[in-house]
Amino acid sequence: MNAKISERLRLAATASGLLLLLVIIQLGQAQRILGDRVYDRSISNLYFTVNARYQTLELTWRNFDDPNGFIVLTKDFPISGFQRKLKHKKRSLGHLLQQLLNPLPIIMPVPPDMSFISFVPHKLMFNREIITRQTDIEWEYDARDEYGQRKKKVLFAYKPTHTNGWTKTGIFFNRDRMDLRVNITTSCYGYYAYFISEHGSIRSEYCMKLYPTWMNDLRSHLGQFRMRDLFLPGTHDSAAYIKNFIYQPMDDVPTKYTFTQDDDIRQQLLLGVRYIDLRVGYYQSDPSNQFWANHGIAKCHPLMPILRQVRDYAMETKEIIVLDVQEFPVGFGKDYTIHDKLINLLNDSLAEVMADSIYGWGQSLEKIWARNKTVIVCYDHEYGLRTYPHLLWPATEHKWGEVRSMEALKSYLFRMHKLPEYSSRPVTDMAELTPDPVGIVMDHYGGLRKMADSVNRFVTEWYFEELGPTTNIVAVDFVRGTNIVDAAIYWNLKRAFYRPKK
Repeated sequence: MNAKISERLRLAATASGLLLLLVIIQLGQAQRILGDRVYDRSISNLYFTVNARYQTLELTWRNFDDPNGFIVLTKDFPISGFQRKLKHKKRSLGHLLQQLLNPLPIIMPVPPDMSFISFVPHKLMFNREIITRQTDIEWEYDARDEYGQRKKKVLFAYKPTHTNGWTKTGIFFNRDRMDLRVNITTSCYGYYAYFISEHGSIRSEYCMKLYPTWMNDLRSHLGQFRMRDLFLPGTHDSAAYIKNFIYQPMDDVPTKYTFTQDDDIRQQLLLGVRYIDLRVGYYQSDPSNQFWANHGIAKCHPLMPILRQVRDYAMETKEIIVLDVQEFPVGFGKDYTIHDKLINLLNDSLAEVMADSIYGWGQSLEKIWARNKTVIVCYDHEYGLRTYPHLLWPATEHKWGEVRSMEALKSYLFRMHKLPEYSSRPVTDMAELTPDPVGIVMDHYGGLRKMADSVNRFVTEWYFEELGPTTNIVAVDFVRGTNIVDAAIYWNLKRAFYRPKK
């Protein structure tokens, strides 16, 4: 009898264990699909970016190995599969006559790298629509919304001709989905892309992502790192942002060359940015806001709201944020009392979150977290550091090429990464193009947005690949045009995996 009872208990325990294992597997699959706080050490096969000029979505893919497959873009998830829909185009009487007069088409060979070009016959004078003709294929899927169950067309479909590639979509990025629907628990939002077969079955799915708490999520992996050991994603002239930008071909020169970001500081932090480049100007005649966040001599935003965004985000998430205060382009001169006023303002605004500088850059992230204050306020002025050593950290060392082409930027960054590095301070790569004063006045470059679009996708590639192993901090213009946060997470996990255990 005792043996039978023991056997039943053993079987029950085995069944319970299998059930628990099945639940764990299912939860793991759900996490991978929904993007919840699961970070893979491998590079993803698809990324979203946003064109800085036109505010349209772009897609970068890799390892697409189905010669008959497609990439499709939607606003919906999950989707069980896609169906082909024949697209009917209306044809004019002129097209019909042209077909009758020229029954045999002329076949034009198209080079492989020009397969996207459509050759359209000359229009005739007739344009009365009389017939339709099946021409090409669209994709649709089953969706349920406020109108019930119905078919919806995909936003964009693309048939890759190369394993790795990049394309514009022409789909305008709806910022309302960022402004109204996200918080510090959001991972996927807004848009989803799918690799599908020629029959519409889904091979893999991807989403536009946020990384609001990625450092805390990886705390067990990164806690023993110093700031000098990390790959930290950042923005250049972080507070030179303009929200709800709409492209205007005739934008004036100051607009073209002032703004470097499209997201406020909180949104940049939600995206995963952890290095904030802050330039401060002083305006004595402005009694309500004497300190401003500047880009050069241009006033962008009052400083106090910027500091509140940093403070509130740090209090909410406990993420480690590097706030690099520098340049002081207006109003400071040689009057050190202005620096006193600014440092006191920084202390008053950020006291609840300012990390203790007494142990310097050599302390581990875990020690910073342990003190429960996670905003590192750097100050790029000798007087401030000498007078307030208990509050301020030395500024990061900036690597700035001051170059005006993609080729020159690549040459500079690759050359800098080959040099031995002796600095104990973190090192920041300023990975953007810099117009010269004459070029700004004459508008030789078409504006900072055009310059950023010419390099940002290459910047992502460089830091995902050759520059990733030796990178510390990277600051970019129009961060949504890059995947620099994804590259940082990838390399931090890789460094943690190969880091010797203590």
